Amino acid sequence: MYINITQDPPTDVLEIKKKYLRIIPYLLALIFSAILLALFLVFFDSAHADLIENIALAVFVGPGLAFFYFAEKLHDHKTLSPKQEKEIEEFCRQDHLIAAYCTKVAGLNRKLIKAEYDAFKARIEDL
Repeated sequence: MYINITQDPPTDVLEIKKKYLRIIPYLLALIFSAILLALFLVFFDSAHADLIENIALAVFVGPGLAFFYFAEKLHDHKTLSPKQEKEIEEFCRQDHLIAAYCTKVAGLNRKLIKAEYDAFKARIEDL
């Protein structure tokens, strides 16, 4: 997630996080189904083994890639640790733009997320 601290903070952070949390269990269910198909092939002989193997591979690879994509997106929406929150307080003292952004986020009645922390850290390193 790209965060520009010179603009208003995103207002739909919690909705996006909920969407990712709803998608991930379905992807895990498809991956688990592919594993069960593969185990079926290992333990039972089937006349359609090649077809079942291809189906299991497709059901494993596609949702597996989507799972890692959404898990990475979800990683940007993590809540911050107390140590990171203390660092943000220090960042606010060092840069007035970060302090203004934090005030806007507080006005939205939500907490900062990891993507915002990373943006703050990158800004401080550039100063």
